[in-house]
Amino acid sequence: MEDVLEAVEMSHESLTRLLADAATDAVLVSGAMCIYRVLPILFWRAPSGLYEDVTRSGMWFPETLPNRMREVLEALREVIDPERSEDAPEEIGELYSMASEMVLRFFADGMELNDWSDWCSTLGLDIHQQFDSLLSEGSETTAAVFIPAGTIPDLSPLEGLEISDQISTLVRLGSSDPEVRHSVLEIAEQGNLRTRTALGQVTRFI
Repeated sequence: MEDVLEAVEMSHESLTRLLADAATDAVLVSGAMCIYRVLPILFWRAPSGLYEDVTRSGMWFPETLPNRMREVLEALREVIDPERSEDAPEEIGELYSMASEMVLRFFADGMELNDWSDWCSTLGLDIHQQFDSLLSEGSETTAAVFIPAGTIPDLSPLEGLEISDQISTLVRLGSSDPEVRHSVLEIAEQGNLRTRTALGQVTRFI
């Protein structure tokens, strides 16, 4: 598996090709894992206990997730509350809006599953690029400018980690080994921690 991953270029073009060639179940799980990695944003100032309920054991297992996708996302839709971010700094509100859109797009009339997963991929990359912009702004005298993911060849640091997670997830979901496919949840958990860390750093800067 590591040899396969090393052969895949970590780029937007590679990610686009993998998404286009992936089976439907893999596309669904890939989109869901993008959301899992940004859950700390969705649960910004949410009542205690909600996070544990939505991320309870077994809810996100890739083996069963495709058949339970609507249930999982309906639970997340219940968590979304724009009023929680109204008093937050504008930068947090923008992140919250992007993370919310990843869930809400699933329920949009006429939304195709591949299109939804592609939206999750793009918004996940945009969120991480935004984190990099805000962290640079907090540590430098000259503010960084946010540039949407995929519009320039160079990846910002957190955006690079996110695109690596997305590519690794799709490659692993295409494996015939159940343990390899299941490992995408571990990748998402590590990405979730990355988001929590970045969010904590950003809130100290703004």
